[in-house]
Amino acid sequence: MKPYCVPEKTEKYAGYDMIRKHTAIPALPDARLRLLHVFLEASESAGRSEVYGTVTALLQTGLDIHDRVAPGDDSEEEQAMRTRQLKVLAGDYYSSRFYELLAAAGEVGMIAELSRAIADVNRRKMELYLRVQGGTAPELREYLDEVAGIKVRLFEGFDGLLEGPLLPHWQKLLKLVGLCEAALEELIVATGSDQDALSFRSDGQSTDGEAGTHTQWAESLRAFAMQLEHAVAELPSAVNRELLHPLIENFKTSAELKGKVIG
Repeated sequence: MKPYCVPEKTEKYAGYDMIRKHTAIPALPDARLRLLHVFLEASESAGRSEVYGTVTALLQTGLDIHDRVAPGDDSEEEQAMRTRQLKVLAGDYYSSRFYELLAAAGEVGMIAELSRAIADVNRRKMELYLRVQGGTAPELREYLDEVAGIKVRLFEGFDGLLEGPLLPHWQKLLKLVGLCEAALEELIVATGSDQDALSFRSDGQSTDGEAGTHTQWAESLRAFAMQLEHAVAELPSAVNRELLHPLIENFKTSAELKGKVIG
């Protein structure tokens, strides 16, 4: 079984000085990428796990950069306009590397599969954004389900490669990881511990009236992490559980620490 080295592989293709100089690069979705790696390594697609992990990391980074492009107007300063334009180009650059690597590997079918996932991600983001802005935001659990669905949609593009006994485990764990990430992201926004964190519901300004909701996010994260722990324990021996244990501990620790900050 090959070691997990997606961050190092991604750096090779993403370390472009002009982008790093003008654009803050979002952190890689390590939990989802580790999960993808261990399942691909346990499947008949083990020989392609590195290229699949790398292109998914690049593509997700491009999507995340585009999410951080603030709307502009005619009154903005030239520097602000150029920074915004560079973010758009940076996201496009990461996406182009995704196409380049898969095409070089002869993975035309996967290009089509992930392209459909991108379109679906963007559609679902817009639908959720319009619901929230229109005053019809879903209740907390439905909201977390929606955000988690957006986060994992790109990774669902690999369902076809994991058909058979692995598929139900993959789908269950992917959903739980997405829920953990969605709850954690809301907690990060609530505590203001990362100015780059995004939320469909909040601009990051906590109010007394939101304290109860924030506590529910911490409780939700704790519950999802426990479910994730149980699901990992049920994995077949072919899947490397040890690589997933740090993810569980990170989610559980975050729920405790950030829950205390909010409380």
